[in-house]
Amino acid sequence: MSTKASTQQPVQQPPPQSIELFAGGGGMALGMLQAGFAHRVLIEWWAPAAHVLRHNAQRDPDLWKPDAVHEVDIRDAHHLLGERGQTQLVAGGPPCQPFSLAGVHAGDNDERNMFPAALDVVRSTLPELVIFENVPGLTRAGFAPYLDYVKAQLRRPEVEPREDELWHEHNRRILTSDHPETYRVYQHEIDAADLGVPQCRRRVFLVAIRTDVAGADTWGGVALSHSRDLLLHQQYVTGDYWERHGLRRRLPPPRLAAQVLRIEKTGVAGHLAPWVTLRDALSTIPAPGGNPPADWPNHYAIPGARVYAKHTGSPIDLPSKTIKAGVHGVSGGEAMIRHLNGHVRYLTIREAAIAQGFPRDYEFPGYRSRVMGVIGNAVAVQVAATLGTALRHHTGL
Repeated sequence: MSTKASTQQPVQQPPPQSIELFAGGGGMALGMLQAGFAHRVLIEWWAPAAHVLRHNAQRDPDLWKPDAVHEVDIRDAHHLLGERGQTQLVAGGPPCQPFSLAGVHAGDNDERNMFPAALDVVRSTLPELVIFENVPGLTRAGFAPYLDYVKAQLRRPEVEPREDELWHEHNRRILTSDHPETYRVYQHEIDAADLGVPQCRRRVFLVAIRTDVAGADTWGGVALSHSRDLLLHQQYVTGDYWERHGLRRRLPPPRLAAQVLRIEKTGVAGHLAPWVTLRDALSTIPAPGGNPPADWPNHYAIPGARVYAKHTGSPIDLPSKTIKAGVHGVSGGEAMIRHLNGHVRYLTIREAAIAQGFPRDYEFPGYRSRVMGVIGNAVAVQVAATLGTALRHHTGL
């Protein structure tokens, strides 16, 4: 028998596999990729968004394969899901129309609601992790009962809905079932600015961890890394923010005076970083013109910005207001920068993408009205990356 030490290298485990639902332009997918997930399937029915996914995959083979992108209604996509055990994560932001307990055709009888289809994917694949994202409005009193129903289905996906069964009837069966819980379900509301994104964007995340996965009962959410108070402290207490940008120090506006006084008296948490402002995020970007530089794709000036009621722009020395898809993809005032002198201009497509955390070289081919809709509908990349990374560390996946 040889006494020489073995030189055999340890076998490298393949990355955990993901199915992206309602993948949009790839915000969630890029974040989960940064967290170490590999995407088996990306499902997106809207052609402009699917085009963005395929276009970038063709440019960068390290993202996902172009043929992994499927431009199909999720309700017709079960042949794409594969066998149980192949997928460790199902993630996405199901579109959700308003629900009412008094509505005769509420919940899973409303074809505009995609939660039932997303939950069917969970039933088919039973991954170790599930992440669903949605707007905070889903937590309002009128919608909260349906949100509780969604969480009940995640806990016991095997208790399937019956044909023509109203959602509250199905919910009652789930709650009275003696079937053990398959998932532990957690709900978090996260503002992207609190994780270093130069945009105030509050979203609700449902996280489901299969009960046989390590840490399923002890998940506590993500640690916030950035602070609004620290930004105000650097702006209006120490003045460090203005010095960093080579600007004269400014007094706080009247609406912030009381908050700044409180911060000056009580101090701020030292372990956090300040919110990232539009000025911070865009400080190294060339001014937009008619023809964007080759290394700054989608960065061309958009004329016509003007101020009117509820359309005043995003102050340059704060994170952007929430970037939205808008009507027909044309964003409103939140997609304008408002400078200190009152001048406004539209964010370029590239700048809007940066406010969502998309990489500089990630391209958005197509008409502005369409690609702004793609960007506005996306999950902020850094939020997805932070959540995915924290879940992998917590569960050992």
